[in-house]
Amino acid sequence: MGDMRDAGLKWVVDILAELKVDRVDQLCSAKCKAPTKDRLGAWLWSAIITISDYNDLVKKMRDETEALKTQLIGSQQQVVDLQGEVINLQKKLLGSKEEQLATLQTSVRDEMASVQTAVKSELQSWSDIAKRNTVNLQPAATFTPAKLRDAVRSAVEEEDRSRNLVIFNKNEEVDENIEQAVAEVFEDMNERPKVIECRRIGKIQHGKARPIKVKLTSSDIASHILWKAKVLKTSQRSKTTFIGPDRTPEEREVHRDLVIRLKETMKTDTERYHFIRGGKIVSVKKNTGTKLETDF
Repeated sequence: MGDMRDAGLKWVVDILAELKVDRVDQLCSAKCKAPTKDRLGAWLWSAIITISDYNDLVKKMRDETEALKTQLIGSQQQVVDLQGEVINLQKKLLGSKEEQLATLQTSVRDEMASVQTAVKSELQSWSDIAKRNTVNLQPAATFTPAKLRDAVRSAVEEEDRSRNLVIFNKNEEVDENIEQAVAEVFEDMNERPKVIECRRIGKIQHGKARPIKVKLTSSDIASHILWKAKVLKTSQRSKTTFIGPDRTPEEREVHRDLVIRLKETMKTDTERYHFIRGGKIVSVKKNTGTKLETDF
C-alpha cells in the first residue's frame, strides 16, 4: 500500500514539474505548456499502471473483507450454539439436582419412618415387660419412662465422653491460647488429631493449672492418644504433663481412691513396680521385663 502511494505521488509531482506549476489547483489550460506525445504517453502508461494496482488492491481488500465477514458470522454462530449448549447443560444440571433432592427427601422420610417404627416397637416391648413384672416388683423398682430417659441419656453421654480426653498439669496462663496449648501437647506426641473443642475445667486455684478437656472426632482417635500418652515422659516441654480419659464424677472418685492406695503401696512395697491397670492396682517384680502401662 505504501509503495502504491509513493508511486502515485511521484507521478503527480512529475506532471506538475513538467507543466511548471507547484500545486494541482494552479493547473489551467492557459498556464500549462503542452507536453510532447512521448511525455503524455509515459504519463498515461504510469496512470494506467497505478490505477490497475489500485484496482487490484481494492479487489484484494474487498475479498479479505468478505472473508472476514464470513468468519465473523461463523464465529457468532458458534458463540450462539455454545450458549445454547450451556443453557441446555444448566437445565439438565438443575433437573438432576431437583431429582436427587427429591430422592434424598424420600429416603430421609422413609428412614425416619423406619426409625420411628422401631422406637415405638422397642418402647412398647419395654412397656409390656414392665407391665408383666409390676406385680413382682417393689414400688421403688417399678419401671418408669423417666428411668428409660435417664438410661438413654446416660448411654448417649457415655458415647460422647468416649471421644474426650483430659490433659493434666499443662501450664495455665492469663489470656492463654488454649488451642495452641493443646496443639503443643499433641505435637510432643507427634500427633495432630482434629480437635472439635477444648476448654479448662474446674475452679481456678492460685498456682495450680486446671485440667483441659479436649473433644476429638471419634473414640478410636481418643483411645489411640491415650495409648500413646506415655511418650510425653520423654518430652522436654511436656514431661510433667499427662493425659487421662474423661471420667464421670463416680469414676473420678473411684480413681482418686485408687491413686491414694497406689501411693501408699509404693511406699510400703519398694521391691515391686506398682501401677493402675483396668481399674485395679497391679504389682510386678522389678527387672522382669514387664511392660508398664499405667491408667491415669
